[in-house]
Amino acid sequence: MRCRALFFFAFFLLLCAGVASAGPSLEVTVEGVKGRLLDNVLARLRIKVYSEDSDLTEAEILRLHQLSEQDIKSALAPYGFYSPEITATLTQDEDFWSAHYLIMAGQPVVIESVSVSIVGEGAEFADQFEMETPTMKKGDTLNQRLYEEEKRRILRKAISLGFLDASYRLHEIRIDRLAYQADIELELDTGPRYYFGEIRVDQDIITEDLFFRFIEFDDDDYFSTRRLQELQRDLYRSDYFGSVVIEGDIEAAADLRVPVEITVEPLKAYNRFSFGLGYSTDIRAYAKFEWLNRLLNKWGHSFFSSVQYGELERFVVLNYTIPVVDPRYNAMTATGMWQKKSWEDTDTELYTTGLLYEYSTPEHYYGVSLGYLNENYRVGETTGESQLLMPGLRWTWALADDIVTTRHGLRALIEVTGAHEDVISDASFAKLKGEGKAIITPFENYRIIGRGSIGTILVDSIDSLPPSIRFYAGGQKSVRGYKYRTLGPTDSSGAVIGGKLLLTGGIEGEKQFSENWRGVIFYDAGNAMNDINVDLAHGVGAGIGVVLPFGQARLEFAYPLNDEGEAQYVYLSVGADL
Repeated sequence: MRCRALFFFAFFLLLCAGVASAGPSLEVTVEGVKGRLLDNVLARLRIKVYSEDSDLTEAEILRLHQLSEQDIKSALAPYGFYSPEITATLTQDEDFWSAHYLIMAGQPVVIESVSVSIVGEGAEFADQFEMETPTMKKGDTLNQRLYEEEKRRILRKAISLGFLDASYRLHEIRIDRLAYQADIELELDTGPRYYFGEIRVDQDIITEDLFFRFIEFDDDDYFSTRRLQELQRDLYRSDYFGSVVIEGDIEAAADLRVPVEITVEPLKAYNRFSFGLGYSTDIRAYAKFEWLNRLLNKWGHSFFSSVQYGELERFVVLNYTIPVVDPRYNAMTATGMWQKKSWEDTDTELYTTGLLYEYSTPEHYYGVSLGYLNENYRVGETTGESQLLMPGLRWTWALADDIVTTRHGLRALIEVTGAHEDVISDASFAKLKGEGKAIITPFENYRIIGRGSIGTILVDSIDSLPPSIRFYAGGQKSVRGYKYRTLGPTDSSGAVIGGKLLLTGGIEGEKQFSENWRGVIFYDAGNAMNDINVDLAHGVGAGIGVVLPFGQARLEFAYPLNDEGEAQYVYLSVGADL
């Protein structure tokens, strides 16, 4: 019993000691300002900051309260308010303290004049510094944060133009507190301009000629770290190197020439294999195998093959690519493909081979091709064989904040191809097709997606062309609510045989419910036809999607509003937004 009593007595003493050691509580409130001014005041008001992090003694509270007016003035000054009226009160009720600050920010200081001058060797390039800036001009409220940003921007621009020793001779804000005006003056001395010096390369992965074709600068160009960063990016994009280190040794510069050291390491593996199983509403189940060799030899040649075996589509694709001219953008590819495909009342088997010259950047793609096509087919009650030698042009353009998961973006495609019966071809025709897709996010968590396609074939009779050339509509990427390629002109048996004209479009409204889940409603319309007066087919529906690292997987339910074609009510798709 004595031990138990001693235990509770000790516990009581500890509890009392803990209560006694706790400092007084403190509440801090600020009124009179809001937005960024309030945020900055709360960030700099030490009595507020310390009250949230630790217990304060009475002496500390009094000292911090005395510093509060100084803290508030320093928080308002960067935004042009230099003469605020501050009413500070501190009250105590036993162990509870209350600090209240009423702030009248007053009249802000306005910029009266801005003078930015460039002296030194870079004065002749002053027009490239973009000194007329909307962030800091006469009549604006003085904002020291924007002032500092502008100073850094001008200095960075000087360095990017090769003036590595650039510094400010003068940088000041002169404030007239009585007139509430400020004059800003900046004077930048660029110093001399530096140029690229010797470029030393340590590599034995590709030929020297091919490697130096990636380098767009020489010793006549001014030194720029941005160009070094772009070179590093381009070398990585080539898929030839596993590691790229580029250093401009400014300390070793002689006669204003900066030597550049480039060291690269090979990829651990140049062969990449992939195997997958999939399902698409339009072509059903399939298995696919792909092999890519990113570097066959020191001349930068690459090889790609893809084999797909599916219920409705099978193919073998072989591509051999050679970098030409500027290897960052230009390539020549020899292509070959065998394909066997079926849908509804159509079966086709084709072989193609050809050459493709392409120019490709992240935003643009241009391709010029010459291909030979041999196709055997059955369309409804008609069978045929076609041989065509077809020159072609292809252009695509994409602009987006993110190609995979897009908030705002636009993609466009134009294709032109044709053949003439006097040049290794069974028919003469010219085909033009355009496609587009746009995505906008007018409100947070809401997207509007629009897409469309239009095309025409100039030919005497569509029967003279194989199915791979004709236009069809219907399917997940065309007019939902209708089966794949079941919209278009028909023959006497009712089989869809394809048409000379194409017009399809759709609009979607999408709502993001959580980080990964989205709901969508849509309306599609379109058809393939030989006569522009043909009525369009219409479909409506809704769906649900889940965001994945490589795009979005969607399950959609559609309803056809016309009796044309074959109805299809469920669609499954996986892919990038744009």
